[in-house]
Amino acid sequence: MTDYLKIYEKFKDVREVKDYIDDVILLRHYYATQQYSQMQDHICKLMNKYIVETFAWNAVNTSQPTTVEQSYINAEYFLQTQGAKIIAEKVKDYAQRLNDGEKTIIEFLIKPME
Repeated sequence: MTDYLKIYEKFKDVREVKDYIDDVILLRHYYATQQYSQMQDHICKLMNKYIVETFAWNAVNTSQPTTVEQSYINAEYFLQTQGAKIIAEKVKDYAQRLNDGEKTIIEFLIKPME
């Protein structure tokens, strides 16, 4: 499966998408280097940055993570959907930059947010 960041990088010329990509890369770095305390701090910053979206996410996903791995996976899934939302909001012609498979992925992630 294609890493969703490879798709989102096609939009890194949009400031909000670039900032978002940096957030995902930092999350992955903390997890990969086992800097779990910094990872949790970063997740808290992301929750504050996307406060409305976090409330919606937690309302739908009622099972809260209990391990570091679960926190990381939950944050990755949240960020994957958040990135699609940012692209849809900031890049009105986003489909023109994507191949059919990539477009399907973005539209699949956007659909629940409508």
